[in-house]
Amino acid sequence: MGEVVQFIPRAKLDASANLAEFIRLAKYDLTAFADGGAWESDTWRHNATVVVFAKKASHCDPYSFTPMAEPFKEFAKAYVRYSYSHKPVKYLSVTLQALRCMEAALLDACGSADIVMLSLAVMDVSAAKCREFYSSAEVQCNTGRKIQAICDFVREKQLVPSLPVWKSPFKKPAILTEDLGEAGQAHRAKKLPSNETMLAVADLFARADDPESRFFSSILILLMATPSRISEVLKLPVDCIQWEPDEQGKPQMYLRWRAAKGKGAMKKWVVPAMHDVVQEAVRRLLEIGEPARVAARFAFDNPGIFMRHPGCLADPEKDGERPLMPDEFCAAVGVKCPRGGRRLDGSPTWVQAVVDKRLGQLIEAGATSYRDLAGYVLETCSGPHWPFISDDRTVEAWAALCLHRWHELHKESTIKHFSWRLLTTNEVNARMGPEKGLSLFDRFGLKNPDGSSIKLTTHQLRHWLSTMSERAGMDDYTLAQWAGRARVADNRHYDHRSPEEQLDAAKQILQMEQPSLLERIKHRQPVTYKELGVDRLGTAKATLYGMCVHDYAMAPCQKQRECMTCKEHVCIKGDHVTLDRIRLLEAQTELLLKQAEKAHEDGDFGADRWVDNHRWKLAHVTAMRVALEHPSVSDGKALRIPDGHDPSAVRRALMDLGLVDAPTIEAVAPQAVPALSD
Repeated sequence: MGEVVQFIPRAKLDASANLAEFIRLAKYDLTAFADGGAWESDTWRHNATVVVFAKKASHCDPYSFTPMAEPFKEFAKAYVRYSYSHKPVKYLSVTLQALRCMEAALLDACGSADIVMLSLAVMDVSAAKCREFYSSAEVQCNTGRKIQAICDFVREKQLVPSLPVWKSPFKKPAILTEDLGEAGQAHRAKKLPSNETMLAVADLFARADDPESRFFSSILILLMATPSRISEVLKLPVDCIQWEPDEQGKPQMYLRWRAAKGKGAMKKWVVPAMHDVVQEAVRRLLEIGEPARVAARFAFDNPGIFMRHPGCLADPEKDGERPLMPDEFCAAVGVKCPRGGRRLDGSPTWVQAVVDKRLGQLIEAGATSYRDLAGYVLETCSGPHWPFISDDRTVEAWAALCLHRWHELHKESTIKHFSWRLLTTNEVNARMGPEKGLSLFDRFGLKNPDGSSIKLTTHQLRHWLSTMSERAGMDDYTLAQWAGRARVADNRHYDHRSPEEQLDAAKQILQMEQPSLLERIKHRQPVTYKELGVDRLGTAKATLYGMCVHDYAMAPCQKQRECMTCKEHVCIKGDHVTLDRIRLLEAQTELLLKQAEKAHEDGDFGADRWVDNHRWKLAHVTAMRVALEHPSVSDGKALRIPDGHDPSAVRRALMDLGLVDAPTIEAVAPQAVPALSD
């Protein structure tokens, strides 16, 4: 990371002067990417970060590209160096995409790639170029945000005169894993391999009979054992398998893992059913890669010495400084040398030696000794983090599980005995579903059920295992930990269950066993009308003696809280609190009845009415208390008085006229309430 220097625009200067000062500051005062190339170079490198200042083209790599137009390229370099100095990131692809869109817009709209000519119209053209260059909605959204960020930067730093605020027109795309339409279904089908494909992976591992198939199928097995990224598997150490006892003292397997995207070191637990196959996969990788690890260790321990191997025609230790003859040189590096590197007259010649560009440079310079070859080996095999295999500097090259020699996995090429290297993601994917030629599945006759060729990517295995874990009921936190995800929310991008499956899972959660009616009454939890025999939505209201099912939306309470003589009141057997209150009410009613009877005997006017009222109420309270105490009534049973014993005003008038029989006091008996089903 370079030094951090803040650029502060000067109000006295115009936009052109501020732009020139910004470029000068980035060029001379900041040091980011200074190690990987000077300012004049159009390809910058810093560890694993590569920046290519190139126009948008169908094919663009650090070795073949068309540079950006001037003077926009100067601004692009200054912006990249300045932003990277303040916030170093591993990948700058989105920033370069945004800069390429802006450059193309300036050329189309203004005829010149000069950032000073930026305007709202040019920004709109930049958005149009983004749509033209990139078809993915997610890429368009990310690139549009970066274009907006660059626009805000040049406006805030006063690098462009009078530039208004501009907003990216690209909205965040919908998460297709959660989409219920055809697009979501197609996305899930694309990301999630079928079970038949996964069984084909197991068959490939079982049938593997050569280094290539054994090596690649073993990597797939490690991806199947835990939801992982291929980059994480390629960085595993040789001692990745570890054991730890569980709560019952039984040893459980885990892999020493270093998760990408900020998760860091962790333990990747392996389910017991996969223990044997994971051990076999690691054993195969160890066996195939052992010569490469030996070569890497030799190069580290013996700098300047070429490792002797069976193909050498001379002794590298004795003849280390002597220039080698063509046949000795070619035998050492494992390349063809027709006629032993000699002309018809027997004199040595390098003309027919089949070597790569770097070896050709050594031959032209006359640097053909074993010592020179030792330098060549270290230069081509060591990598930017030597002696480690990655920028986290945790695994040395000779301790890498997936190490192998050049051409180790190619049947038709000569193995370079002195070499070592790591696979790339593209190489693994190319064996699983190449655009041209046969895949490993095709070689072993493994096809889809419809007879088509199996196409598989390494990341599909991560999607498959995450989805299978969701189907098995693994909770989100455990799955995120197992998969090495920094955020639990990222699980949703790997959940490819159908909408029907997710709905069933939600129903299972919602349909968990509820407490009984009695338990909810005791703990003052909601009770629905339907559970109390009333076909109406909503929850009943609690009273001192039970539950009220009266519909207050239709009319206020007509009983003035005389709940125990109301047919819309329900008592629950087993609730001792309400039973004690009913007993207390019964005792109070008996006392009031005695007082009313004494008043009636004394001749008090109207006392007879109170005697009838208290007898009526006491009969209902006593009947409910007896029913709640009766051993034949089970706990949780809902009881209420019969409809006939709580007559309406009209029915009472009819009873007074003798048109309807009035129920006797002795006939009062609470009735069980049947709960209505949903």
